[in-house]
Amino acid sequence: MRNFILLLSFTTVSFLFAIFTGGEILYYIFFALSSILLLSILYSIIGRESIKLKIDIKDSEIHVGEKIGYKIKIKNKWFLPLIFIAIDDKNESFFPITTNLNPFQKKVIKRSIECKRRGIYKIGPVKIKLRDPFGIFEVKKTFNKKHKIIVYPNVYDISIELPAIAEIGRAEGKNKQYEDYTNLSNLREYIDGDSLKRVHWRISAKLQKLYVKEYEYTASNEVFIIWDLYRQHYKEDYNGMIDEKTAECVLSIAKYCLANGVPVSLVDYESNKHLVRCKSIKDFSILKLLTLKLFPTYDSDFDEKLLNNIRRVSRESTLVIITPYVDENTVFTLSNINLHQNVIIFYTNKAPLEEETKRKLDNLGIKFISWGDKYEDIHKKVQYI
Repeated sequence: MRNFILLLSFTTVSFLFAIFTGGEILYYIFFALSSILLLSILYSIIGRESIKLKIDIKDSEIHVGEKIGYKIKIKNKWFLPLIFIAIDDKNESFFPITTNLNPFQKKVIKRSIECKRRGIYKIGPVKIKLRDPFGIFEVKKTFNKKHKIIVYPNVYDISIELPAIAEIGRAEGKNKQYEDYTNLSNLREYIDGDSLKRVHWRISAKLQKLYVKEYEYTASNEVFIIWDLYRQHYKEDYNGMIDEKTAECVLSIAKYCLANGVPVSLVDYESNKHLVRCKSIKDFSILKLLTLKLFPTYDSDFDEKLLNNIRRVSRESTLVIITPYVDENTVFTLSNINLHQNVIIFYTNKAPLEEETKRKLDNLGIKFISWGDKYEDIHKKVQYI
């Protein structure tokens, strides 16, 4: 732009001198400068319209640690070469690319970015700058199309001992308190001792024989996940790796439970209400999407959340606490609650927990599992759902 202003200034001055002095050579200079200026403007404007650009994305959904691979395809539809083109795809990992295009030439620019955090990434818009061969005039063009790439936390194939899962399928687990009265399993003929409340009267009237209803057995069971999103517990998580480990822990446990027929509820950190309740593995995608929106940004103390949430959970359920921070205050909070539930703490921080704290948790009947120690070497990811 600076060169354009200088040339325009010289052209204007030469024109004024030519008028006031009447010198023939000054008119030649004026016409020469005017021609260069006009040609530069026309070249840049036509060149801008002749550029075609497209982005090809390899995958629209990937997982943390994988790379976003995409190509920027640019083509010159004009019969003249484009000497200077600057391409800026607003990618913080790369500087803008400077290139040129021969007549009708195509070029492909490959990009690859490693995603270390979950979330929704956007590629585009792409901005280009084009200059004429003299470097006098510059035009810009923006290709506004945006491409969205979803980066999910990793999910691992794990196996953990949950009382809820252990009861399923066992004869002694088939107790009335474990029946799910919302899911009818079967009808059978009435036998002595059956409750009349279980009789299916409409079917019995139709078949002229008493039939009773049987329900699915769920081992009473549901797993409630409390995800620690207290900001202060992540204050030393400078690169976000603890947060990512916590998110992958949430999904891995949820996937294991749902695959084994155990419903999973995720508690909303802000309201203490159920954020979502998943009944089968088909609902797993809902949890995956939620992890893209949940981050440790809350200022509400986590111990207070424990007090509020544990009291809401039914006696027969399993409460899974996923946190990177356990201290004496946590133990004190749990010790002041009459725990009827099965409580498991998954600890996602690499810093080891003190043995005395572990012992106190054990005395309270709370199972403690260090996610880093137990699953850090697992490399077999699930077939993503």
